[in-house]
Amino acid sequence: MKSKLSFEDKVELIHNLDVKIGSDINNLEDAYEVEQELQRKKKQLENYIAHISGIVNLNQTQQLSPIKGLGTDQVSAKHSATIQKAEANINQITDIKNKSVKLTTKIDQYLSKTESFREELDKRFSTISKLEGVLLYFKSFEKIDDLSRQMKQCRDNEQLIQLYGELKDMCSQQTQGHQAAYIKEYKHYWHNLLKENFTKHYEDILKVLKWPMTSTSESSQPSKDALMKFSNLTRYLFIIQEPEDLIPNSNLEDLSSGSHTSLPVRIMLRPLKKRFQFHFTGTRQTARIDRPEWFLTQTLTWIKDHRKFVNDHVQPVADKLELSHINAVDEFNNGLISFAAERLHTVLGLYISQGSKGEIADVDAAFAHAVDETLGFHRELQSLTGYPLNMALHVLTKAEHFVRWIAVEKKYALAKMDEALESEQWCEPVAAGVSVAVGAALWVPRSADWFIALLKTIEDRYAMLPQPGHRLQFVELQLELIEEWRVRLTQLLGAALHELRAESLLGAGPHPLTAVLNAAHYTRTVLLQWAHSLHYLQLHFYRRQFEHFTQQQHKDDEVTPAETTVEEESEEKLNQSATAEDIYHTMSINELEFKAKMLALNEMSRQNSVANEPSFLASATASLAPPLAARLRAHLAARLDHLMLQEMVLETWFNTGGTMQFTHDVKRNILPAFAPHNKSVAQLILLPKLLEACKLLNMDYEEARRLRSLLVKQPAEAKQISESCGITHIEPKDVLRILNQRTDLTDTATPSSVMELF
Repeated sequence: MKSKLSFEDKVELIHNLDVKIGSDINNLEDAYEVEQELQRKKKQLENYIAHISGIVNLNQTQQLSPIKGLGTDQVSAKHSATIQKAEANINQITDIKNKSVKLTTKIDQYLSKTESFREELDKRFSTISKLEGVLLYFKSFEKIDDLSRQMKQCRDNEQLIQLYGELKDMCSQQTQGHQAAYIKEYKHYWHNLLKENFTKHYEDILKVLKWPMTSTSESSQPSKDALMKFSNLTRYLFIIQEPEDLIPNSNLEDLSSGSHTSLPVRIMLRPLKKRFQFHFTGTRQTARIDRPEWFLTQTLTWIKDHRKFVNDHVQPVADKLELSHINAVDEFNNGLISFAAERLHTVLGLYISQGSKGEIADVDAAFAHAVDETLGFHRELQSLTGYPLNMALHVLTKAEHFVRWIAVEKKYALAKMDEALESEQWCEPVAAGVSVAVGAALWVPRSADWFIALLKTIEDRYAMLPQPGHRLQFVELQLELIEEWRVRLTQLLGAALHELRAESLLGAGPHPLTAVLNAAHYTRTVLLQWAHSLHYLQLHFYRRQFEHFTQQQHKDDEVTPAETTVEEESEEKLNQSATAEDIYHTMSINELEFKAKMLALNEMSRQNSVANEPSFLASATASLAPPLAARLRAHLAARLDHLMLQEMVLETWFNTGGTMQFTHDVKRNILPAFAPHNKSVAQLILLPKLLEACKLLNMDYEEARRLRSLLVKQPAEAKQISESCGITHIEPKDVLRILNQRTDLTDTATPSSVMELF
């Protein structure tokens, strides 16, 4: 089919193909895209022509009418032009498609002809790339040699540091192969040379600055030139920091500060380490192992004397170099503390070896003294720096030292406990004497106060330990001491009850029985308060977590019941008994307090003078703790209330005078005896049965007769009848008996028998 395109359209078409396809004959992707685009346009035009043809057919159908003379020439000119343009586009697309097929054929033929040539070019390009790599490889060696030669000839420190920086950059770029090892060797070589050179100059300038400093040398300010030289050398040393593969591992892992000490700080620590070793190691008098406070105090002094200089002249250099991971003051402090920690570790080990040889009289006393000094050192260090540095504590919590620490704590705690209970003042109240403060607790025994102070001291000592597991072991020690305290109080209670006499309780001094009661109550009260403190709540949470983890591990390792042996069953029973014993120990203080109180009350209730002597009750309650005194009053009042009702009221006939006397004795004498000094009788509910008996005896004659009649006639409703009259504590049968023993309600048939009772 002959193309009907004009010359201008052909030129435009060829130009568009050149733009879209390009001059690369190997790339057929653009030609394929042009073909796809033309196919898409062709499809659009075909759809459009079909649409127009439908419209034309519709118009022809509508124009079939009786009116003749109308034909296809009435189709709009726009439709005709569209159809013509569509046909032209179809022709154009067909022409382009044919050209594309021809072009593809030519390209395939060209590629097949040039395939061998292209393979040869690929081989040569690959060889060229390898040669370029070899050239770069040799150039890198040449550059290393050139850098090394320049560094040997260089006399300027700034330029020398710059060249070393380039060497470090090359080393960081090469991480594998012989080239990386070669560059690393050169870097290590020059690092050692630069380090040796700058270290020598750094030590010289430190001597000029009178380093190490003392509190007396702080007043003399160094010259500006010396400080400038010190700053430059510090910067050089920061730049040539040791590579990671040259940093040695610490001998004591738990004494490391978490980050390696920078080179300038390490050089500044050298003279201090020499002084430390000179004074505190060897056979010098200052190196005595029984005086750890000497080297600990000296460490604190050095930190105070040098921390300002390090912060003012070393840390700014690191900040200018943007070394954000370096804190010069912390590194310096950690270095000094590591000296003390290593010496402390050695000293604690020497206690065991020299103690076995007999060179130390009391090894436990020396160990306890070292622990006290270490804890004091930690407190001072924390207040000085503002944050905890736990290196010294890590020495104490090492396995061999921590076990001994627990044993020594228990030994001295038991000794102090026995000493407190063997003292003549153990049962005396703490707040005693002429200078007693107003409102002071007059009932707390000295022994209980000593014991609580002992537990609090132990808590203060272990509270600063960083690991919860170590603190939990001290809590177990406290529980053991509480159990020992319970046993000793039980022994004292038995001895006090064996020697209990009513006359002894009326004495002026404190009685052992009341002292034991008060000691148990005070201990229980303080422990309940501690149970709600944040310190013990956190430890309780850690303990529960540990028990849960242990139980999970036990479940994972648990065997089937069929495989359980006799030994395993016996072990399980032993664990259950141990758990039951722990529960018993947990409640032991409560049981001790209750048991002691009940035994004392039973013993006192057997004495005839308890109810007859109000001064006895006042004396007993005055020496007891207020809660115990209140419980004592309530218990004695209940016993007396029941006893007088059964033994006196129900066995006595009351006339008018006797009723008045009985009511007066109950309300004016007995009730006030049981009321504390700070409360009135009306505020207390004491002796309810005696008060109801007084109410029955003082009831009006008619009301009393009516009540007695109802109780006799309606025994099934006796309780409701009594409660309606306000009698709730006396049984209905006893109510009827009391009413029958009123002389004014007695039958007229037996007056003589009644009079015989009086």
